[in-house]
Amino acid sequence: MKRLCCGILLTVLFLSGCSSLKVLDPKGTVAELQLNLFQISIAIMLFVFFVVFSMFVYFTWKYRETPDRRHVKPSYVKGNRKLEFTWTVIPILLLVILAVPTVKGTFSLAESDETSENPLTIEVTGHQYWWEVHYPDQGITLTNEAYIPVDRPVEFQLKSADVIHSFWMPRLGGKKDLIPGKTNTLTLNASEEGVYKGQCAELCGASHSYMRFQVHAVGKQEFSQWVDQQSEVKASENLDPTAEKGKKLFISKCLTCHAVSPSERSEGPNLAGFADNERIGNVLSNTDENVEKWIKDSSSFKPDVNMPPFPDLTEEDLNALSTYLSQLE
Repeated sequence: MKRLCCGILLTVLFLSGCSSLKVLDPKGTVAELQLNLFQISIAIMLFVFFVVFSMFVYFTWKYRETPDRRHVKPSYVKGNRKLEFTWTVIPILLLVILAVPTVKGTFSLAESDETSENPLTIEVTGHQYWWEVHYPDQGITLTNEAYIPVDRPVEFQLKSADVIHSFWMPRLGGKKDLIPGKTNTLTLNASEEGVYKGQCAELCGASHSYMRFQVHAVGKQEFSQWVDQQSEVKASENLDPTAEKGKKLFISKCLTCHAVSPSERSEGPNLAGFADNERIGNVLSNTDENVEKWIKDSSSFKPDVNMPPFPDLTEEDLNALSTYLSQLE
């Protein structure tokens, strides 16, 4: 029984470190500074560990019990001021070594937030359990993803629509909480093009682990082209009979919560570009079969989600809705 418990404990500890997020691979100024501070902290801790453990091993061996010492009573030692001074000063020096770059880096980041030139503003609102990403100057709204230009500061204005969330993009920078009734700001920048994954880092409910997002860092010209494309996106009007029926069902049952154009905002996730999403609600693979299952009862796949079930829809209705959504590119 003890072996079984130990095996389960070791398995849990091993799996607790599994994640698709790359934490120690910075691709932004903020993330690089934080990694440097982390490395300094690790170096200091390893130094302390090596010294203390070496002394522990040395004194354990030197003053071990032997037949000659078994009945010897050690003489009383009142103290040694030099040693006491040494082991008091050394920790202070180590704390100073860690504190100086930490304080300096913290103030430099705060100063860069205030003096950033031409930052891109993005409003991020946390919902249970999805992210609303809005570009106020461009009039674009996305769900669970964002596009940013490289080598340009991005000011994320963080809000919450319900409970406390935490916005965390480890390869670009640190995390910051989203608190109801308050707007926090986080300024980051990407130094390389790529797709960077993020996660809500504050337990916010039963489906907290599904509250993921990704940021696409692209070149400045490509970002400008993307903005122009988003402003021109419109739902397809040339629909086959099945998709046309799905569109009518969507208008009657879904349009009160969902928008299908990036230029519109809605109470629920914006479904513009739904056909290009890899997963549905960050849970299921985006297939026609899974879309139908999701529409019928999303809470069976994503607990505590606010989307209501639709048990009254027939298989034909579900197929029509799935066909319509598959054409939202």
